[in-house]
Amino acid sequence: SELERKLSDVRSRPVQHIRPQDTAAQLRSLGKRATKREVQNMMWEVDEKLDGVIDWDEFHLNFERNIRDTSGLEPAKFYHMVQFLIYDHDNNGMVSIDETMNMLYARVGREQMETTITKLFGGDDE
Repeated sequence: SELERKLSDVRSRPVQHIRPQDTAAQLRSLGKRATKREVQNMMWEVDEKLDGVIDWDEFHLNFERNIRDTSGLEPAKFYHMVQFLIYDHDNNGMVSIDETMNMLYARVGREQMETTITKLFGGDDE
């Protein structure tokens, strides 16, 4: 399938890492000034090997843990940054209503869309 081909392509590339300076640069591009300590703590949440960088396996594990987290206790700062970048389709540093609705539709489907919106934003107070 197309997904398997893309995954195979990614896996065949040389090992790549996300470094603290990469994370800091991305945060700056989003208008968030973070201290070196804040960036280190954000990366530490994901850096299972404690080697100061995030590799694909660590990135993937963090993403899976956060997707499956029902307790709200999974460290999620890095995950939230990545989610924001995924949803900001036009790369303008903001997630628009349209981008939010597209994400919700993709995540929950048409049948659950209204229920999810009501849960997130409240319903009519009649």
